[in-house]
Formats: sequence, C-alpha cells, structure tokens
Amino acid sequence: MLRRIVRGTGDKKVQLQDLIKQVDAFPKVEDSYVTTNSFGGVVTLICWIGIGFLLYSEINDFLRPNMEYKYKVDHDKTSKLSINVDMTVKMPCNLIGADVLDIWGRDLGNTELLKEELVPFELAENQKMFLKLQGAVKEFGQAHASLEDMMGDISRKLVPRDDHGIEVPKDACRLHGSIPVDKIKGNFHILSGRSVKIAGLGHAHLQFGEVQKNFSHRIDGLTFGDRVNGMMYALDGEHKIAPTSEYSFQYYVQIVPTKYITESLNVQTYQYTVQEQIRAIDPASGSHGTAGIVIKYQFSPISAIVHVKEKNWVIFLTRMLGVVGGVISTSGLLNLVITESFEFICCRFKKQTVPVKAES
Repeated sequence: MLRRIVRGTGDKKVQLQDLIKQVDAFPKVEDSYVTTNSFGGVVTLICWIGIGFLLYSEINDFLRPNMEYKYKVDHDKTSKLSINVDMTVKMPCNLIGADVLDIWGRDLGNTELLKEELVPFELAENQKMFLKLQGAVKEFGQAHASLEDMMGDISRKLVPRDDHGIEVPKDACRLHGSIPVDKIKGNFHILSGRSVKIAGLGHAHLQFGEVQKNFSHRIDGLTFGDRVNGMMYALDGEHKIAPTSEYSFQYYVQIVPTKYITESLNVQTYQYTVQEQIRAIDPASGSHGTAGIVIKYQFSPISAIVHVKEKNWVIFLTRMLGVVGGVISTSGLLNLVITESFEFICCRFKKQTVPVKAES
C-alpha cells in the first residue's frame, strides 16, 4: 500500500515537470547546432557598444530633473519683497553710502538695515578657488540644474577666508543684509560720501575733502525675494576692478517673478537677467556722470511657474529593458539579413562561374 502511494506521488511530480517544460518560452538549442563566424562577432561587439551608449543616455536623462514651464501675466503689483545684498567695495565704510530709490527718486527702502563690515578686499586662496568653481557652475548653465543640486549650498555665500595666521589689511567695506521694498521699478546704488536723507528733497551724498575713489567691487550675492537653495543667480560671484578712480558700473536687471513647485517645496522667488555698462567718467571726452555702482531693476509683467516633477522608477526600468531588448532584436535581425544576402549572392555567383566539362 505504501509503495503505491510513493509511486503515485512520483508520477504526479513527473507530470508537473512535463507541464512546466511545455510552457517554457525559452527553448534551448544544442551546442552542436550552433555556428559562429567573425561577422557575427563584429555585430555582437557593435551591439554591446550601442547598448552601453544608450543606457548611459537613459541614466543621464533620468538623473536630470523634469521641469515644466508655464507663463502668465503677473497681476500682483502691491506686495513687498526684499533685496538681499552681499557686496564688498574697495573703500572704507565711512566714505561710501547706499540707497534704494524708485523711478521718481523717492526712497524705497531703509538701507540702514544693511550691516557694514571692514574686511580685506583681496581674497584668500581658498576663496579664490571657491569663486572659480562658482564661475564654472554659472558658465555650465542654468539648464543643468542637477549639477547645481549636487553642489548643494555653493551659491549661498562666500566660504570663510583662511589666511594661515597671516595679518591681512582691511581695506574694503562689506555691505550685507536685506532691504524690504515695494514691487516697483527702482535702483540700488553705492556712491562716494555718506548718504543723508533730506526731508522733502530726497537724499544727498555728503563728502568732505578729496577722496581717493575705488569702486572695484565683488558681489557675493544679490537676490530679490527668497533664495532657492542650489540655484545660481546672475550676479553671484561677480568681480569687477576699476582701472581709475572715476569709473561707473551700471547693471540693468530684468526681474521675472518665478514660482518653484516640487514634491516637497512651493516657493516664490525672483529670477533675473543682467546687462551691464562699464565706462570711465571723463567730461573732457564727453563721458559725463557719477562714479559709483548702480543696479537698476525693473519687474517683468510676465511671471513663470516651474514645476519640477520626480521621474518614475518603473518607467525608467521599462525604458532600460526596452533598450537592451530592442538593440539585441534589431542586431539579430540585421545579422540574419546580411548573412543570408551574402550567402545568396555568393552561391549564385559560384553557380555562374562553375566550368562546364566538354563531352569526350
């Protein structure tokens, strides 16, 4: 009785294995039926090189954020925002003054909120390396946002200087802080002489005696509204040297209200583009004006919405498998067509050239 049960169980196992073999979608070919040639080897190498290149392209595309851009008319004209400044001018703090004025010359912001700090203008070696790296990121372009994300807070602020214990003269004034202003056209400027507000008449820059001007400057950061972490702004790391004392630096800034939306972030910021005009002040040659640094800004009537979407892992893996399967299938078909065509032509040519034996 026990033997029959064991035998019956064994029969069921055999039937199950036969059933599994029948649904096998990957039939095996005996090695004795497989032939190889040098042409097939070349096609295989090309196939794997193509797969490697396409897989690299897919991975590179997956690592870049997927950004969707929308534009609309900006109807918000009443809200306030802050101008965030971090600039260093190669003059003592008591010889310069900063102001924010609107298009009609009225005071827009309280520049007394800016902190003044006497610092060395010449950068330490580690800071020079930082600015060089920052410039490389800016030159690489805003389109490669994934690189900026990997850089982290590189655009945030200048790294602390490392002078290795050497005393460095403090010959420049660092102005940094935030100034709340209305959302209208205006300018932020730094001129020689302390800024003094005059009731009903605006403001004036008072200067006593002759002053050796030097408006060489560095902009470690200039943003409008909230800064988005990892984003580079047009004037970050800008470094200008004035050849003479009477030199004017003017920046024309076009500001675009921009909202960034991600899975974990919804922030309103203001991107901008810059055009600059740099010239020497020389009335004798017809170049009139005032030496200093002027940032003239205006707001675009169009706002942008940037929606950063996370990419789907399932779609990514499907595309990867599709690349591998598609290239292998295509290369196999190409190899078969070329091989069969070659054999057909060669066989036909041989039949035409076979010599006919003469009858004796």
